Amino acid sequence: MSERILFLTDLDGTLLRPNATLDPEDARRINALTDCGFLISYATARTIQSVKHILADIRFTENSPPISLMNGVFIRDMAHGEYLDCASFSREAAQDILIALTNRNLHPFVYAVNEAGELMTYYREIPNDAMKSFMDERVTRYKKPFRRFTELSEIDGTIVYFCLIASMQDVSRAVRLLEDRQRHMETPDTRFTYYRDHYDESVWYLEVFDCRASKQHAVEYLRKYTHADKVICFGDNLNDLPMFEASDLRVAVKNAHPKLIEAADEIAVDGVVSWIEAYLSFRNRL
Repeated sequence: MSERILFLTDLDGTLLRPNATLDPEDARRINALTDCGFLISYATARTIQSVKHILADIRFTENSPPISLMNGVFIRDMAHGEYLDCASFSREAAQDILIALTNRNLHPFVYAVNEAGELMTYYREIPNDAMKSFMDERVTRYKKPFRRFTELSEIDGTIVYFCLIASMQDVSRAVRLLEDRQRHMETPDTRFTYYRDHYDESVWYLEVFDCRASKQHAVEYLRKYTHADKVICFGDNLNDLPMFEASDLRVAVKNAHPKLIEAADEIAVDGVVSWIEAYLSFRNRL
C-alpha cells in the first residue's frame, strides 16, 4: 500500500503571489493533483472571509481535507461550509487580555463567532495606518464586516482571536505583557505568535488565541482526520514554526524567515506546487 501523504501549505508569503492572490496556473495544477487523489490542504492566519475568495479557483470536494484558519483556531470543511473545530476563549480570559492591552493603549481587532456561526470582527480604536489599511482592504476586497465597540458586552458571540497590527516597538510591548501574564499563571490559557508583515517590513502582527489553538494543533487534527502516514508542510514566517514542529517533512520557501530556513529539511526554490510535483514524480507517484 502506498504511503498516504498530506501536503499542508501556508498561504501568504508561501503559496500566494506578492499581491496576495493565487496564481490561476497554480490553482489548475493543484486541482489536477487533487483529482489524482493527492491530499492538499492549507493552514493560514487568515479568516474564512478572505480565504474563500483567495482559494475560489480551488475545487473542494467530498474527498478534500479540511483547512486550518486563524492559526489553528478553526478547522473548516470547505466542501460543506462547516466548522469542524473551534478553540475559543472563556469570557473571563478574553476580558483579561483586552483590558491588559487597551490599558497600555494597544488596540487589537477582536474576532468573535455569533450564534449563527458567523465570524465578526470588532475594534475599539483604529490607532494607526496599518490597521486602517488592513480593515479597508478586507471591507473593499472581501466584503468583510467590521463593527466598532466600546464595552466587551457589545461583542456578540464567543471571542476566538485578537490581532494587533502595529510597529515592532508596540508589538514587543504587547509580547512582554503577555509573557509576564503567563509567568503568573499556573496553567496558561492562551497562546500567541508575532511576526513581520509579508508586504510591509515596518508592520508587525501579534495574534492571540486560546491555548488549544495553533498550527501545531492543525497538523495534529488534520493528520488524524485524513489518516495521513506523513505530513509535509510549507511555510515562510514565524507563525509557521509550530506547524514545522508537528510535521514529518518541513519545507521552507526561498524567501522564508531565517528561522524557518534553519528549521527546514528542504527549500522550495521554485515554489510550493513545483516542489510537490517534483516530489511525487521522483517517487513515481505522478
